[in-house]
Amino acid sequence: MFRFLLHTVTMFVFAAVMAFAQQPKLEIVGGETFDWGKVKPPKEGHLAAEIKIRNSSPREIKLLEIRPGCGCTKTDPDKMEIPSGEVSTMGVKLNINPAQSGPIVKSITVRWGDKEGIAARDEFHKNGTPIPVNLDTTESFSYISLKADIQRSLVLGPNQYFSFADAKIGQEVTSTVYLTNNDSNPITISDFVTDGGIVVNVMDKRVIKPGEKLEIVARYVPQAKGQITGGLKFATSSVDVPAIDIRAYGQVAESTSPVFPKAQSK
Repeated sequence: MFRFLLHTVTMFVFAAVMAFAQQPKLEIVGGETFDWGKVKPPKEGHLAAEIKIRNSSPREIKLLEIRPGCGCTKTDPDKMEIPSGEVSTMGVKLNINPAQSGPIVKSITVRWGDKEGIAARDEFHKNGTPIPVNLDTTESFSYISLKADIQRSLVLGPNQYFSFADAKIGQEVTSTVYLTNNDSNPITISDFVTDGGIVVNVMDKRVIKPGEKLEIVARYVPQAKGQITGGLKFATSSVDVPAIDIRAYGQVAESTSPVFPKAQSK
């Protein structure tokens, strides 16, 4: 009896191990994070890479969906169905906007499953065909992280724009941004142009030394209720940031001061 029980337990464990070994397994070659490291802003407006996906299980895998997160894109893989041991390759792009700098992290979601199991599941839902007990019908998810640290010679902070809060008709509001030279060489800024009624404290040609931070203060006196538009544009001697456009944002409300009373309804 003891030998029979031992044999039964051994067979059960063996069957469980074999079932686990047969489960589909998707591997992102090189790891689930693709890191470009510290890079200069790309002239093309994006960073590109190839991601390889390997089927490391004995069963064929089907890619059901590849969904890029905001700020990144992908090309269709060369294989949506990956036989055991084979690799599917797709191109990905991490989009970099003109004002972006510092660390960036985006993700891509890969939804996949056992090809035969997914087909059996779909057939069951469509026609009620029974699913063989040895098939895996579950969907799995893998996540690919795209990382980069964009090193710009000129960086705006703490915001990339002028923010005018609590703006009221006839009352001056201010907003400050700082322009920092992260380059090893001096950078010249010039050719300042404002629009939309924005006035700034810097309108003459300046040279910003390496590591130096320039304070830019914008002032605005609203004349009407509504959305604030306008901003500041200027040129720089930086190769990777030849021009900077700082836009202004805010909402103007009616003033409640005695000088600017609210209009009385007739």
